Amino acid sequence: MAAISRIVLTRQQESNQAWIKRLEADGFRVLDLPLLYFEPVPAPDDFGIEKFDWIVFTSPQGVRSFAKSGLQPKSTRIATLGAGTRTVLAEFGWSDDLGADCLDGVELAGVFADQVKTPGQVLLPGPKFRMADPRESLEKSGFTVTELPLYETLPIAPSSLPVAIFSPDDVVFFCSPSTVRAFTAAWLERPLCVAIGETTAVAARKFGFRTVVAATPDLEAMVKAMVEAKSQVSIQAPSPDPLSEPEKPETES
Repeated sequence: MAAISRIVLTRQQESNQAWIKRLEADGFRVLDLPLLYFEPVPAPDDFGIEKFDWIVFTSPQGVRSFAKSGLQPKSTRIATLGAGTRTVLAEFGWSDDLGADCLDGVELAGVFADQVKTPGQVLLPGPKFRMADPRESLEKSGFTVTELPLYETLPIAPSSLPVAIFSPDDVVFFCSPSTVRAFTAAWLERPLCVAIGETTAVAARKFGFRTVVAATPDLEAMVKAMVEAKSQVSIQAPSPDPLSEPEKPETES
């Protein structure tokens, strides 16, 4: 297998830390290179949690932003996308009452609808801009859903990023189209990249990256895809400029 100089992590700094520990424990060199940051969005004054039957968190950052806003679940039941979000939930002494392990918001909405009786009031804390699901699927299943924007994801300015830091064997991990766009705004280099899913891969190919895609949206699958790609003679070539696609929700790990 060809040498791997470093794995370059591009998620927000808060999200990278757990991955750094896991990768370094497995013997990989890691470059922590956050390309995005979270900007808080204040919660409305005297926002009432009591009227909701469930709070549905789809990412670890959703939990962190909820807590930083001074909100408390109180007696309201909680559902999360999976293990990564549950881990952060436990940091605040809260527990997951659904226990689902889902790949995305669509799957979470399906599991939720199967296990929870309607009607019900569901609070969906999270980013200012998000995809339609799980809100749309939950509403189709008969739930009343209220979205609560608590943060916005923004790119770090290219002028604030380092210059000429990449080596030929670096592999960049991209977890959203936003990280791809932030990278290309700062550097001309196009190292081999691993995309966490096809939506991110579309953006990476559009900007000329040699791209491989993880089979599932988690760190282990990204590492596996990287190792397999480095062991092959040929890497997937960039495809023609495709149509843009909406971004996927944040990942679990």
